[in-house]
Amino acid sequence: MNSILLVGQTPPPYHGQAIAMQQLFDQRWEGLKIRYLRMAYSHSESEVGRFRIRKIFHLISLVIKSWFILIKNRPCCLYYPPASPNRTPVIRDVVFLLLVRPLAKDTIFHYHAGGLPEYVASLSSPLRFLSKIAFSNATLGIEISESQLNKDIFFPVKKRICISNGLDVSDVEQRFDEEEDGRRRILFIAGLRESKGVMDIIGTADKMRQLGADFVFDVAGAWQEENTRREFETELSRLNLNDHIILHGRVTGEEKWELYRQAYVFFFPSFYESENFPLVLIEAMAFGLPIVATNWRGIPELVAEGETGRLCDVQSCEQFSSALNELINNEDQHEEMASLARSRYEKKYTKAAFISAMRKAFESVIDEPKIQTDA
Repeated sequence: MNSILLVGQTPPPYHGQAIAMQQLFDQRWEGLKIRYLRMAYSHSESEVGRFRIRKIFHLISLVIKSWFILIKNRPCCLYYPPASPNRTPVIRDVVFLLLVRPLAKDTIFHYHAGGLPEYVASLSSPLRFLSKIAFSNATLGIEISESQLNKDIFFPVKKRICISNGLDVSDVEQRFDEEEDGRRRILFIAGLRESKGVMDIIGTADKMRQLGADFVFDVAGAWQEENTRREFETELSRLNLNDHIILHGRVTGEEKWELYRQAYVFFFPSFYESENFPLVLIEAMAFGLPIVATNWRGIPELVAEGETGRLCDVQSCEQFSSALNELINNEDQHEEMASLARSRYEKKYTKAAFISAMRKAFESVIDEPKIQTDA
């Protein structure tokens, strides 16, 4: 039987792709010969996508280890998740794939980050040419959202499929713990950068205060941009919003789940360049939280407008504040959306559903090597 070498980053740092990869690494794949090789380019969120000298040595190490595993376990397939559309990780991927793919019987690409084709198309000729060689003609391309699957094919591939992310969460028993003054808790969890919408938290909180809403934003995540952190803190102080916005830093494990249990609504105003199918929205649905988010990339596939939440224009604090205020003041609407969100999670986004779909994908490559080219 063919083997499969899984290469990918697992936490830390904590982000969607790493968490999804950890589930694949932890799974016992009965009947399949799976080998694992962990990337460790970044140790924290602030290092993701940035150049470091030690990353060059780590790349060399990964190439050599991959050669050894692929040769020892012939015939062996390579499973690889291309990185986000930024220069350093793209160059890293191109070097790795050009050196390693020739030894793999087949290649499976799992695209967690959005925007890679558009980014490669914008590169200068030499790097664009090499990128096309590195990422083209895989046996299987896995997209995590239909929005990406429906785009024109940029990297030729024999077959493309869509497998939505899924995960299990800790005790999801609903428990709305309000502040002593009765304020509703609005939860935001993400890496703290401008394009994740962190400055829109400030603008939205200011407008909600003007509407007379009783609320507090719980903001969890590590700062990824120093200039954005300074701007956020300046505006927080200038607008005197410290009583309405609480910064928790990066949270994991039980600390994170407790924030979900205390939340009344989940807020996700992202327009992040690499956004695709955010795991935090799956977590929010698992806890039965209505979601107010942006109409951006794969987010509308997760959030059913008017059923499990509200979708707003990017950077529209007016729309954000109106949607959040409506949910806070309309308990019947909130309860209906909460119930539908939980039901949507159970039907589509559990870990069992994700692992089952990934097994079928792996088996399709191992058992049926001759797949017609997807034109």
